[in-house]
Amino acid sequence: MEFGGPGLSSLSMDERATLCNMATECSAKTGICDPDDLTIEWLMKRRQGLTREEIYNSFVFADKDAKYDGGIHDINLDDIQPMVAHPGDPDKGIPSDPTNGAYIKDLGVVNIDIAYAGSCTAGKDDDFAYYAKVTKAALDAGLKVADGVECYIQFGSKTVKDLSEKNGWTDMFEKAGIKLIDPGCGACIGAGPGVSDNDEQVSISAINRNFQGRSGPGKLYLASPLTVMASAFTGQITAWDPELFS
Repeated sequence: MEFGGPGLSSLSMDERATLCNMATECSAKTGICDPDDLTIEWLMKRRQGLTREEIYNSFVFADKDAKYDGGIHDINLDDIQPMVAHPGDPDKGIPSDPTNGAYIKDLGVVNIDIAYAGSCTAGKDDDFAYYAKVTKAALDAGLKVADGVECYIQFGSKTVKDLSEKNGWTDMFEKAGIKLIDPGCGACIGAGPGVSDNDEQVSISAINRNFQGRSGPGKLYLASPLTVMASAFTGQITAWDPELFS
């Protein structure tokens, strides 16, 4: 699956990595983003000794007359609204993400028991910046993680963990009542904290899959990092808005 177009330039490298990570959920074997100036700048910082021209010349672009058997699909990023994927239930033939989702504004009140952020899919630098943004807003409003909600953030790597500590985010998360988990496989595969205990529990998570039973017997909704963290403080599935805690 290939991603390109003017909208791609608005996505950071971390966000592009998430986009490609999730391409498998559309039955793709892999995801590829067209390289651009941001790609060059990112590589320049990590491949010392290479020139911009050398990096550009190493890129592989699609042929101008390339045929895409899956078709070409245009997505207007301005039209995208916060949404969730409903809990998957293969036993009843209800598909999981991406075909069984809903706009949060149409979801109604869905109280949660667990908010699980981070993981390999949503545990990168940018994701943690989002978690920190929401957490700071909540603390400034005098809020902590909602009563009855267990909130976890799992670092995507040791580098991200170090960044969080350096920026003071780690202390801020703990002050808000968030439990932090070291890098590794966790609730995504039903291991460690954050796994539901019974089928009545509801989780909102930024992990990549929500097949029934994958992360415990409960109901697992998938959402963005911003939605997961906002929901942790409100106690129900909530889309982030800068004025949310005002």
